[in-house]
Amino acid sequence: MATIHDVAQLAGVSIKTVSRVVNREPRISPETFEKVQRAITLLAYEPHRGARLMRSGKSGLIGFITGLFSDIEIAKTRAGLSDLNILRGAQMACSAAGKTLLAADMGTGRARDPEGVARLLKTFASHRVEGVIYAAPYHQQVLLPPPSDTPLMLVNCYDLDRTPAVVPDDSLGQARVVDHLVGLGHRRIGYIGIDENMVAGRLRKSAFVEACARHGLDPQDCPTAVGSALQDTDPFIPLRAALQQVLGRPLRPTALCFGNDVMALHGMRELEAQGIRVPQDMAVMGYDNDEVICEVTHPRLSTVVLPYFEMGQIAVQRLLALMAGETPTCATAADAWHRVAGDVVMRDSAQRLAPISAARRQAA
Repeated sequence: MATIHDVAQLAGVSIKTVSRVVNREPRISPETFEKVQRAITLLAYEPHRGARLMRSGKSGLIGFITGLFSDIEIAKTRAGLSDLNILRGAQMACSAAGKTLLAADMGTGRARDPEGVARLLKTFASHRVEGVIYAAPYHQQVLLPPPSDTPLMLVNCYDLDRTPAVVPDDSLGQARVVDHLVGLGHRRIGYIGIDENMVAGRLRKSAFVEACARHGLDPQDCPTAVGSALQDTDPFIPLRAALQQVLGRPLRPTALCFGNDVMALHGMRELEAQGIRVPQDMAVMGYDNDEVICEVTHPRLSTVVLPYFEMGQIAVQRLLALMAGETPTCATAADAWHRVAGDVVMRDSAQRLAPISAARRQAA
């Protein structure tokens, strides 16, 4: 097994220089850094974590609190695998920063339990983690235990005590969907959203209404309904009634926005059963960019990205800044939230509205 002495000899530098490279200390020239890294790779050198901790007081570990493993079936049906993509982004950013990510599961039903968070924070403290990321399965307010000395970053959630957080910009994402549909010529746009007891449900509906008003669309031509309910075993039980409410109007919408991709999948099946062709008779847009769904629907689903992967990366970057001693100034709790918006992804389920005669438009 290679030692630090072997690396120093091969690289032609001192042991102290190797140590500084391993610990990613500043004031190392790019040439020296590359030379030492090449020697480390050639010798397959593995620094001794215990010795490194004793010297620097830094473990190189970042904790990650998630409900991914226990709640994976719930996540798949309601909002996609948000925790998984946040974790992927965090892992990539940690690797780039020379940190190791330790993931721990909250256990079913404990996503908003401050005692469960406190338990895991205590476990992480025993492993000398330098900081902790707490990811929620969907955008929500959480309760946290009293602050500790370990820097904490929230992802996909927030509290009201100015804890730094990275959250999706649900409002801007939904506004971009409306902007895109209007750009395709649609003036009658329906909206079937997720449960408004969810933060995302309220934000997206509000943004839809505001975006339609900004474009001068008639509110009567832009109906809204709720197509899912968190408390139901099947969260989409209200979907059929919501579709009837939105479609059963004198002038049917030419485009329809769904609250997430899973709902859009169910909605497209129902439209097909009613003889409504997508996108010829009605454009359809989802929300999430769950590629497992979007690429297998027929036609393929147009949507907007819920940027979980980027949120995981940003969370690590902002946590590293906290660990380095940066103290953000936050006049309000909302000032501590870093919002990330996704882009519209066009596939096949939405197309430009074809010009039709007044008679045909009235019949539609």
